[in-house]
Amino acid sequence: MTLLRYPESDRLKALDARLHGHDEYLTDRNLTMIKKLLFTLIGCLVALVLVMVGTYYYFQFSLKELTPEERAKLPGEFVQLDDGVVSYYWKGTENRDIVVLVHGLSTPKFVWDGNVDALTAAGKRVLVYDHLGRGFSDRPDIVYDGELYIRELSNLLDALHVTQPVTLVGYSMGGGNVIGFAARYPERVKKLILIAPAGYVPSYEGLAALIFAPGLGEWLMTMVGKKEMLADILEAVEAGKARPDMVEKFEEQFQYRGYLDSILSTMRNYPMYDLSKEYEKVGRLGIPTFAIWGVDDQVVPFSTAENVKKAIPHIKVFPVDGAGHSVTYAESEKVNEILVGLMK
Repeated sequence: MTLLRYPESDRLKALDARLHGHDEYLTDRNLTMIKKLLFTLIGCLVALVLVMVGTYYYFQFSLKELTPEERAKLPGEFVQLDDGVVSYYWKGTENRDIVVLVHGLSTPKFVWDGNVDALTAAGKRVLVYDHLGRGFSDRPDIVYDGELYIRELSNLLDALHVTQPVTLVGYSMGGGNVIGFAARYPERVKKLILIAPAGYVPSYEGLAALIFAPGLGEWLMTMVGKKEMLADILEAVEAGKARPDMVEKFEEQFQYRGYLDSILSTMRNYPMYDLSKEYEKVGRLGIPTFAIWGVDDQVVPFSTAENVKKAIPHIKVFPVDGAGHSVTYAESEKVNEILVGLMK
């Protein structure tokens, strides 16, 4: 019989307990050990939580507030909307057809830097803006859902006194935004051009699903969010397919508090993978609609174009071979050729 290594007197007690069928002695010792183990685990968990909370708030308070004083130092124009101040700029001659460029989830309006001049050269007046929470727009503590982005675009056009129907070009989540806007305000839309649009994106799985966990999602976004947001840009720059200043511009807007919070809220509340009703309504309305899509897109897979075609039977899709989700800026020449052709 193998005995636990207790002191000699304890061994005798343990042996006596086993021989006589009494295990209270061993039970008491086991309970004591279990309690110590539980207290140790609880202590470790508390320490871990304190470290996570501490790093989160340290990071948050290391960032600057986007105040009116800070905004005065920044480029572009600004307008007060219902939910906050939005950064925007116009390019091109007035009294021309208007094209509005709507960026996606993470990269602000500079994502269009390689496309604007081609559109103005094609005789269009171009409006580019930062979503709330991104770029140099306000980062309000609100829910970033589909309704916000529809309201944001409607308010922006109203504030800038745009009354004529416009061509909307939406990239990634921006594609979902313009679909939602067109379904709500078809009289304000002349044409839709979708670039790798959201709305049928595969739902978050695996580690990505952890962002929905309260507290943990905030901490993960703080720790790895910036790296993830920059990944595609860095890859395109290193491959010589994007302007090097894109990294600098991303860093510049990242120094202000609220960017990652807005991204997290959008990921939790925006219907990235379920805009089928809005797509179907646009299909019924008959609004001229086109799509540009990287064949190798891993974020919004090219295969989801089939869902879009079913919802909008009259859509024409332009595949871009060898391009991924960063097609807008990594393959700007190819995208510009298609865009300019669609402006005629």
